[in-house]
Amino acid sequence: MPKTEAPILDGEDVPGEGEELVIPPEAGSEEQQPQPRPVPPTFGTPAPVTLTAYLSEGSPPMMSDIIWRIFEGRAGSDGKYKLLTKLREARPTIDLKPGQYLINVAYGRANLTRKIGVWPEKPANEDFVVNAGGLRLTATLARVPVTQENLLKFEIFADTQDQSGNRQKLFTGLHPGVIMRLNSGVYHIVSTYGDANSVISTDVVIEPGKITDAGIDHDAGKVTFKLVQRSGGEAAADTRWTIFNANGDLIKESAGAFPSHILAAGEYRVAAQHGERQYAGAFTVLAGDNKLVEVLMQ
Repeated sequence: MPKTEAPILDGEDVPGEGEELVIPPEAGSEEQQPQPRPVPPTFGTPAPVTLTAYLSEGSPPMMSDIIWRIFEGRAGSDGKYKLLTKLREARPTIDLKPGQYLINVAYGRANLTRKIGVWPEKPANEDFVVNAGGLRLTATLARVPVTQENLLKFEIFADTQDQSGNRQKLFTGLHPGVIMRLNSGVYHIVSTYGDANSVISTDVVIEPGKITDAGIDHDAGKVTFKLVQRSGGEAAADTRWTIFNANGDLIKESAGAFPSHILAAGEYRVAAQHGERQYAGAFTVLAGDNKLVEVLMQ
């Protein structure tokens, strides 16, 4: 990938907690075994194995930001593979006893797992083509940069859906402007701004060796609610609020004298419960709004 001043998200959480590997992984890692290989013996003199990673086919060897993990070649009774060692060298050479191993190379959130065989006294060079690219997410509100990034949430899902139409969540808690290193492929991005219905989704394609910029615009506005006896009057405390869209679907429930929510552009109804009585109002949200909606106690 070309050099950039944007922050890069590290891959310390690959392959997962406990430094154990489960095959086949559900996302981001794959076991490539193009054809059956002879099984080496499990005895004899160790042999040096050199590990080399490539960003994409035909690229030069990767020389930084790589983590290698070497696992036993056979899974335990729990289906997990025991971690033997972790290496942070870009192109390490390590002596391994004869036998089979699983090698995982991680570059940010991009990673690749492959099985290798080690033969007695036979030096080996093992190449790994990670096929990684970068993804940089940004968001705007009515085409203006989002200032309250603490209200913004990005999630990345698998492109494929199960029989119920659900996608597997791959990553969450992502920050705008940070470059994520990911395996090449198609990903489904969901951006949520606020705690209500300002939710935008899109698909992106990550290509090996390239950075993909995905900008998401939220067509939404900020609305603050206030229950008053007269226009401009003092807000009634201990009020419960229920917001519905034009179709009558429940959007959000909250409580307080001045609750605020980011709502997608559209038509809404609101019910304010104060004591034993309930009051209603209607309002419209336009993209970029920052408005006060007063509901009269009448």
